Amino acid sequence: MFKLVSSGKLTTLVFHKIPKTHHPLCPAELDLADFTAVLQTTMRRFRILPLDEALVALRAGNLPPNAACITFDDGYPDWVGGVVPVLEKLGVHATFFVTSGQYAGLPMWNERILYAVAQAAEGTPPLEWPGVDLLPSRFDTPTERQNTIRRLDDFLKYQEPAEKERLLTALEEHTGFERHRVPVMDVADLRQLHSRGFGIGGHSVTHPILSRCSPAQAYEEIAGAREQIEAMIRGKVTAFAYPNGAPGKDFGPEHIEMVRKAGYRYALTTLRGVASADTSLLQIPRFTPWGPTAGRMNLQFMRNLMQRSPMLTERPSDEKRALMVAFHFPPQAGSSGILRTLNFVKYLPQQGWATSVLAATPRAFEEQRNDLVSSIPAQTSVVRATALDAARHLSIKGKYPRLFALPDRWSSWWLPAVWTGMKEIRRVRPRLIWSTYPISTAHLIGGSLSRLSGLPWVADFRDPMVNRDYPLDKTQRKLWQWLEASVLRHASACVFTTASAAQEYQRRYPDHADKCHVIENGYDEEAFEQVVPSREGVPDDTLFLLHSGLIYPKDRDPSTFFAAVGELIEQGHLDRRRLRIRFRAPHHGEEVMACAQRHGLTDCVEVGPPIPYHRAIAEMMGSDLLLVFQGSNFNTQIPAKIYEYLRSERPILAVVDPQGGTAVQLGRFQAVQIADIHATDTIRTALLATLDANASREQAGALAHNRQLVLSYSRSAQTGSLGQLFDRVACVSP
Repeated sequence: MFKLVSSGKLTTLVFHKIPKTHHPLCPAELDLADFTAVLQTTMRRFRILPLDEALVALRAGNLPPNAACITFDDGYPDWVGGVVPVLEKLGVHATFFVTSGQYAGLPMWNERILYAVAQAAEGTPPLEWPGVDLLPSRFDTPTERQNTIRRLDDFLKYQEPAEKERLLTALEEHTGFERHRVPVMDVADLRQLHSRGFGIGGHSVTHPILSRCSPAQAYEEIAGAREQIEAMIRGKVTAFAYPNGAPGKDFGPEHIEMVRKAGYRYALTTLRGVASADTSLLQIPRFTPWGPTAGRMNLQFMRNLMQRSPMLTERPSDEKRALMVAFHFPPQAGSSGILRTLNFVKYLPQQGWATSVLAATPRAFEEQRNDLVSSIPAQTSVVRATALDAARHLSIKGKYPRLFALPDRWSSWWLPAVWTGMKEIRRVRPRLIWSTYPISTAHLIGGSLSRLSGLPWVADFRDPMVNRDYPLDKTQRKLWQWLEASVLRHASACVFTTASAAQEYQRRYPDHADKCHVIENGYDEEAFEQVVPSREGVPDDTLFLLHSGLIYPKDRDPSTFFAAVGELIEQGHLDRRRLRIRFRAPHHGEEVMACAQRHGLTDCVEVGPPIPYHRAIAEMMGSDLLLVFQGSNFNTQIPAKIYEYLRSERPILAVVDPQGGTAVQLGRFQAVQIADIHATDTIRTALLATLDANASREQAGALAHNRQLVLSYSRSAQTGSLGQLFDRVACVSP
């Protein structure tokens, strides 16, 4: 029952000060023994994950069952010597949200109250502030001091920062306590938490109630904390915890926007409840189980799992929003289409367009990786609809009815996606719908949503659906021909990645030629920032040739290239002992190695598994030569990876049809050798020319020329064209 209720939900616990023993004036506070018992009970019910990892998995739709996170707020010296050893002993990760001001001599205001009241001498007269409607606060007995602390906490918490500081100073003067005597964490403590692998987050500079601050004060509290903490730990801070944390009372939508603007990816409240797929990443709820017994805690956990957590509205009602229908979207792995959609979503806000993404549930993907999920903007809503792969989920002994794979193997995504998409349309009221091929069911979904909602529709074909030899199945071919004709009739605009593909469709459908637009593929400049080139597993004295991405045995056939390499080895131009040809994540690795074996190259050819995107970029930048293969069947297509190749500033050998779009595009750049994929001798000549250029001083100048030219293919620039198209289609002012 517990596992069923917690499915797809993230429970986040919050704790504060955990002293080794109870403070006499804070008897209700958890001490270290209490906390240990709470943590052990939690571990029996939940799988505790690092906060960043859990939120990425929540976003990806593959959160493990019974997932929970542990967090702490404020910043106390007790943590390092008390809480941390307990966490490490039990193997539990936690994230600590700290106020950065304490490292500059500004203790937490509630600690100042506690220590001032605790240190007041017996016989101290009652505290009365002229002009402040507060009952006299006494210091004669422990009970009176406890009541004084409680009243002062409740009262001072919601004072404006300047007034709160004035009254705190008056309290300290009244009791004779000096502020600098309040124990605080020092920078060494903070760095130790970070170096021991725990998460560090921002919790403002001085812990004010943000709603009681001016806009300038609030932003400085939010952004200043991140800047100061990052400087101290020499690392990234991605999460923020709102001080006091009650939505609508302690912070509002304007503060959520400040958190986003300050560069945080996640933000946490103190609203009870759990995070689910539709929870804003900037309003993650948290609660504290109070026990005192394991049985009571289990009831508290169950109640928290069942509780609905209302969120503040973050988006203005008049914003421009697009609903993006995309099968290829994180955590799906292994397709360049992921980066096209992901970067459109990432950069469209710069064009004034917010986005919702309608994607498939992760079960539909043959391969999953969460490394790109964190690149999805926090403000982007991601909704997922059930999709099954007919070949994996609907087959018996490897066979399934053809109907289940029309128009493609993921046709089961259609109806659930239309249902989910209409719910999202009613919720966010987008101005248009966008769908992207090569999963043709995405266009069925986009067209269905457009007809049901009356919204204009932009269909991103990327490449032609039907060409001379594809698809081979006659039934599927007829269905795709009908589908592409339907898309051209009903879509407001159709987008292609090459001019030749757009021209092909203008010839096929002359009545709709004006709907065809070109938005080319490109690269993401941010992916190259602070990347260190890598030659992992390849010595510096070894010639490192790299092909990154899919190989199709028929249409991206490396056999002529292998033949040319074999001849150069025999002629003494290449030393096989100092040659490494790596195919990174080719999908058809067995065919690649079989081909290498036929040409006697298995000792210098290898197939590498998929790696995270940032590592793939580093590997491109560390290679000596980058390889492209493209047969004539793909003449109207240009692989997206060539733009990453060009931005990597490494020489390129393109083994392609010289008449194709890839050859034409790469011909605009320098340090590129183009060879006919069908002619071994041209490949051998081009490879020799590339190796000669490698040793030439001219290469640096050629790569500098490419650097300037490739800037126009940044994903940011390409998204500018898409934003302008959206403005025209939706008939709105940019």
